[in-house]
Amino acid sequence: MKKAIFIATFVASGMGAAHAQSSVTLYGRIASGLDFVNNVATANGQTANQYRFGSNQYGISWWGLTGSEDLGGGLHAEFKLESAFTAGTGQVGQSLFNRYAYVGLNKDGWGSLWAGQVMSLTDETGYYLDPLGQQAIGIANFAKGRAYGSRSNTITYNSPKWAGFSFRLQNGFGNAAGNFRGNRQLSGSATYSLGGFNAYGVYEEIRDGNGKLSNPYVSSREYMIGGTYQFSALKFYAGYQALVSSGSDTVASATNPFASTRNEQEWFGASYQINPALAVGAGWYHGNANHGGGSGNLGVIGTTYNLSKRTFVYATFGAMFNGKNSNWPVETADSLPLAGHNQQGGYFGMMHTF
Repeated sequence: MKKAIFIATFVASGMGAAHAQSSVTLYGRIASGLDFVNNVATANGQTANQYRFGSNQYGISWWGLTGSEDLGGGLHAEFKLESAFTAGTGQVGQSLFNRYAYVGLNKDGWGSLWAGQVMSLTDETGYYLDPLGQQAIGIANFAKGRAYGSRSNTITYNSPKWAGFSFRLQNGFGNAAGNFRGNRQLSGSATYSLGGFNAYGVYEEIRDGNGKLSNPYVSSREYMIGGTYQFSALKFYAGYQALVSSGSDTVASATNPFASTRNEQEWFGASYQINPALAVGAGWYHGNANHGGGSGNLGVIGTTYNLSKRTFVYATFGAMFNGKNSNWPVETADSLPLAGHNQQGGYFGMMHTF
């Protein structure tokens, strides 16, 4: 018994010493709810309604660890490990820390430099420009989730802010011998803020294993630009996005059956904080893909209600209006309708952060 007490005291004192040198924070969030989508295409060429548990529609659940160490002279070492998971099953993705896994340095007035896996700059920019915060119904629909997710083997530089302006640069290595362009990713983003106005722009280039730009939804150049304006409790949003692949290298595939080489999208919307607890948002999105990829219009409205500083309930509903040959889904890349058919859907649930 005395031996156990001694070991526990020794471990506790060691942890206290480590904590005195640096700080580590455990954090996360979890969202769960119910989801409904109609006019889902079935294997027999018919349509059916879909009622299901909803895990990631409002936003991805995740948990993580982040920390820093003061190295003196305004220099800090920092790290972040973050893993997304599906609340309905508890499953993580293909890797444990599938969102962030980096170590880096941060210097006061110089910015920060990270090495490792981090979220894409396009994902971050889309979140700020989407009236619904880049949920499953919103800006990602017509892009088929092109901006989503993390980028591996990256070096990322984050500038400080100068008079409202800041930028980020990111390079992801493909690590293929003799083929520097194979699976390479390169991107840059910029932000400018002045009072209630914010402007955003981002460029990203992702190449396939052969170093080609062969699919606008997977391996392509992405351009996104837009802005927001906050007027008291009311906030306006507008943006434009283009996904472009090489005409000579693009081939038809499951994600691009018409071998489209260009997908364009425009959107606008607004959000309103009715009171400290209740907020509403709405957006309208138009997308079009060339070479017969089809066009569509998406309308969405959503609301949140804060139960506390860390817990809120949400509800989002959308309607996709497809052109004659298109089958864009109401939720991003999921439960597609038949070509030329409209689709409606929505979800509600609760999110808790810690």
